[in-house]
Amino acid sequence: MVGILQAYGQSSGLFPSIGNGQTLLFDQIRAAASERFSEEKNAIDSKAQARSEAIDAQNERYIAVKAQINNAKIAVESGFESIQTIRNYLLDLRNTIALAGETGEDPELRAGEFDAKIAQINGEADTGGPAFNLVGYINRVDFSPHTIEYRADLALKVTELQGTYIGHDWRIHANDGTYWVPDLGADSLTQYSELQGEVQKTTLSDGTEADKTSSLRNAVTLVSYDSTTGAITLDVTFDPSQPAETVTGTLEQEGNGLFGSWFYDGLTTSTGRQQAFDAIEKAEIELTSRESILQKAAGLVATDSRKIDEELDRLSKDKVAALTEQLDETEQLQVTTAQQIFAMQTNLDNLSQQQQNYINAFAGFVRSPFLRFNLTA
Repeated sequence: MVGILQAYGQSSGLFPSIGNGQTLLFDQIRAAASERFSEEKNAIDSKAQARSEAIDAQNERYIAVKAQINNAKIAVESGFESIQTIRNYLLDLRNTIALAGETGEDPELRAGEFDAKIAQINGEADTGGPAFNLVGYINRVDFSPHTIEYRADLALKVTELQGTYIGHDWRIHANDGTYWVPDLGADSLTQYSELQGEVQKTTLSDGTEADKTSSLRNAVTLVSYDSTTGAITLDVTFDPSQPAETVTGTLEQEGNGLFGSWFYDGLTTSTGRQQAFDAIEKAEIELTSRESILQKAAGLVATDSRKIDEELDRLSKDKVAALTEQLDETEQLQVTTAQQIFAMQTNLDNLSQQQQNYINAFAGFVRSPFLRFNLTA
């Protein structure tokens, strides 16, 4: 009996305090349970953190893809805005043409306004950088439109948006094999040996040699043009004191089809002004046609954007689920640990009661004249 009490109480006394021994043992149990709780809690937190970091990493990758898609969306929206801007310019051109035919108006002034507006139209087509433009930056060699590419997912899928051209570019392939190419910004026309070839030279009246470049505003005259075959004849002047050079060839063009006023008799004749009005109507139809290309691009961008949004939403839900799982597992661990400690305490209480019963049962047998105290509860 003494051995049992000593083992339980961890004391050197013959009859240690039952209460103190129980408290010490329970404290040890609680400390062990606390340590085990911390270890399991750390495991739960580590697992949750690893899962959260994996979700965050994937989320960042999807955000990077979404940024590219957003850039493509901006390009599409900018294209629509440019088309509307050019439609407004076309209305202004109609007004300019009408004024050029009124009595007392200065046709040369109105022709200058017309040419300035054409330059604005071409400038609007090429507004912004190539990375965000689907309506300009045409390839001047083959007239192919500009395209934009972007990643559409985390794999290797790439979406290519086919662009269009809402300005007007053109050149003349002369019968002698040379090319006459305009500088759309400077309103000039230059002869080249071939596409992207060398600039041709001419000798002026004073004997000096100069590039074969002339102003489209006052040194080029349209002689004839067949819209069916593209056959065209121009008179080009390099030196006012010398006869003009006649250029015959085939017109190659891309875009809305609007030339400068030189193509319409400088707006000085009713025939020329009517041709300008007709060209504007065709340009409006052309804009509508090219707008449909942007609509297709907008559809592709919207589809890709929606898919990425779905993935981002899924990751957001996964993040919430990971946090919820961490909280649930922590709560369950707390409940389990509390239940275990309570069970231990109950067992200790039962053991203490059994010991008390032993003491009560044998109290009468241990009275002795050699002992100065009685064993009591």
